[in-house]
Amino acid sequence: MSFTLVFKPLAEAEIAEAFAWYSQPEIGMGTEFLDELERIERFVRFNPLLYPRVEDEIRRAGLRRFPYSLFYVVDGETVSVLSCFHQSRDPAGRA
Repeated sequence: MSFTLVFKPLAEAEIAEAFAWYSQPEIGMGTEFLDELERIERFVRFNPLLYPRVEDEIRRAGLRRFPYSLFYVVDGETVSVLSCFHQSRDPAGRA
């Protein structure tokens, strides 16, 4: 069974920011970032309960080649991606 994956506006903005960063000519990894994001999206879409809960019902799926994680919740047959968060950032916004 495949779940419906929905990206919240914050997650979309964070993905766009990360893509812009990795697409810089001196980095040149924008396409690779999107490929890895698509890979993890497929895993989440088909196995959303595979990833651990980190707080209440929020789960985290880490990207393999990049220091980002998708934070999401499962509600019925829908997976809502709340954030695509850089793993070195302070969630409270202090760093």
